[in-house]
Amino acid sequence: MRKLFFVTFVIALLSACTISSGADTTRTAEMNRLEIALRRLGATVQSLLWSGAQPDADLLAMACANDRTLCSPFGNNRLHIKVVEGNAVLLLCTPDDRRALVEDIACTPTPDYKAWTDGNQPCEFTLPEQTIHGACR
Repeated sequence: MRKLFFVTFVIALLSACTISSGADTTRTAEMNRLEIALRRLGATVQSLLWSGAQPDADLLAMACANDRTLCSPFGNNRLHIKVVEGNAVLLLCTPDDRRALVEDIACTPTPDYKAWTDGNQPCEFTLPEQTIHGACR
């Protein structure tokens, strides 16, 4: 009887690990897809700034007006843009605008802060302005 209980326990534990791992893999794949889309959008926003767009303009609307596919991958997630001395920073948050997912300086090759890996980070810009200022030179 003990052997049966032990075997059942081990099988249940392994099944739980497999299910959890599958969910993590799906979440990671989805976030990687969003990070790539955010980098594409960020490059377009930065290009608009370098082409003379005003920092206080609706850069998101301008970027998406030129190419609707730039904004479609984000679904209901919220996008925010901050400009620091001509450099764009994009912040992707959950649809309720409570949690940050990814923060990215538009001219850098990889996402600068993957907030989704740190749990429940508030939807706020966190990158230091000194880092943003020197990133796009």
